[in-house]
Amino acid sequence: MELDRLKEKWAEYDRKLDVSIRLNRQLLMAANMNRVRAPLRRLAFFMGLGALIGLISPVILGQFIYQHWAEPRFVLPAVVLHVWVIASLAASIRQIAMALEIDYDKPIASIQKQLESVRVLRIRITQWALLTGQVVWWIPFLIVALKGFWDVDAYKVFGTGFLLANIAVGLAIIPLAIWVSRKFGARMDRSPVIERLMRELAGYNLNAATAFLAKVSEFENETHES
Repeated sequence: MELDRLKEKWAEYDRKLDVSIRLNRQLLMAANMNRVRAPLRRLAFFMGLGALIGLISPVILGQFIYQHWAEPRFVLPAVVLHVWVIASLAASIRQIAMALEIDYDKPIASIQKQLESVRVLRIRITQWALLTGQVVWWIPFLIVALKGFWDVDAYKVFGTGFLLANIAVGLAIIPLAIWVSRKFGARMDRSPVIERLMRELAGYNLNAATAFLAKVSEFENETHES
């Protein structure tokens, strides 16, 4: 009888210990998820701040377009800038929404997929901005800035031929850069320099969240194995 009681007591203590271990593990995972959530909140905050500041540009460009509506040579580059800025704002808002929509109650593998989607989107947007920005923020911006701030006609100062030639070169760079990326992309992906550049493009806070989530995943795997 004493032996049976000891067995029952031992089984009861074992169940309590198992419950305590599971509870501690859940609390630890919740604390770890907060450390993943924090850098993503910072990412969303700074991107939101940048988007609010970026709202000034469409207002200024809209006023410029209104003032020079009868002069297509000034309106056209301003419209190009306007469209580019609005597209950038929309892309920023999309990134913020994806970062804030991550469900931290889901399994770690699911969270990692969501983080990877945010990272891929950010890199693609950055690549798009670099490819198109070198066209938009050179000649169109030069034309609009000179006219808007100093009332200087860039067409007369630099010549229409010079401006068109620079735009043509910028446009030609876009398909060339895409071809180089597709042709040598696999080789570049194996380069530590390119890999580091891609991480930097993804952003510090996003990288921090991804790296820490990987550690959490390793910890969870080790816990299951033990």
